[in-house]
Amino acid sequence: MDLKNRFKELIFTLASIPSPSGEERAILEYLWGRLSQMNIPLRKQEVPDRFWNIIVNESPENKLLITTHVDTVPPWLGVFPPRMGDGHLEGLGVCDDKAGVAIMLMLLEERLRQGKPIPATFAFVVDEEREGQGSAMLAREPLPPYAVVLEPTDLKIAIAEGGSVEFEIRVKGKAVHGSCIPHGENAIERAIELVSKLKRLSFLYTEHPLVGPGGFNVERFTGGDGELRVPDQCIVEIDFRVLPGQETQDVINEIKQILDETPNVHYVIKDISEPFAISTESPIVKKMCEAYRRALKEEPELSGMPSWTDAAHLFAAGVEPVVFGPGDLSRCHTPEEIIELVDVVEAFLVLDSLLDIWS
Repeated sequence: MDLKNRFKELIFTLASIPSPSGEERAILEYLWGRLSQMNIPLRKQEVPDRFWNIIVNESPENKLLITTHVDTVPPWLGVFPPRMGDGHLEGLGVCDDKAGVAIMLMLLEERLRQGKPIPATFAFVVDEEREGQGSAMLAREPLPPYAVVLEPTDLKIAIAEGGSVEFEIRVKGKAVHGSCIPHGENAIERAIELVSKLKRLSFLYTEHPLVGPGGFNVERFTGGDGELRVPDQCIVEIDFRVLPGQETQDVINEIKQILDETPNVHYVIKDISEPFAISTESPIVKKMCEAYRRALKEEPELSGMPSWTDAAHLFAAGVEPVVFGPGDLSRCHTPEEIIELVDVVEAFLVLDSLLDIWS
């Protein structure tokens, strides 16, 4: 069976096992069973309240870490179970990131079968889609100095990553009977005005050459109950992008200044993720580019990752990571998620070549 069909069956199997964040046990047990047959060092790293990570082929001699996450977003954000198409797979997790899990399994199995060295530590981590606790625990370990984090980058080599600051904002109004509009204060209308005001924040209008423009995403907007009354509360959750080179605290201060000067607004910061960028002269970047040329006979494209990934925790721990993998990120977390098998094979060939170079 050729690589494309082997990947088709493997990704379909992996994506058919429900594994939303917090419910990874079944996929972890499947992976543990499969890895246990390889006669290669492996262990479970406990992640409090999040099951465990699986760490494979650890050695102090390894200078490279290859990792991805085993969890998905909740089922209602995609199509489950997955579906096979002509040269592709559709459904929740096929791209983000069961394709990455399959590539890592196939690298281990194929190199062991061929008797080729595996000069890398492999880590399958949990909870990337929720709180990132899996990679946070992994980052506490003694790790190799360089890493490849498998995520959908359309086969571009991402050497920078955007961070974010997530606010939950509660806007208060005054409830009155819905026919007495002038006597009330509509919290939804106030929230709409606040969002418009936030669009004028100066840090939003910068652009990073690899990550792209700044901006924010209104992730949640909830208010009113459909009854005949003026709504007195609206809850808005907004994720603000932080670009490499921007100071996260400066971004927070600019947002808070508008929120603090707006009456009847209360807020909390739900999450902070720092951006990062590594040098084009980093050994991992140079070796990835060389591996790409060897495997695919064409020039690689360097890019930035607009979304938070587990690479952020690794970078904070002193590891120099690149983010790389098959698939279109924009279609992930939606019913349109898809993975082209030819792209999976090409990503596998690049990483197999990288291991050849490293050894």
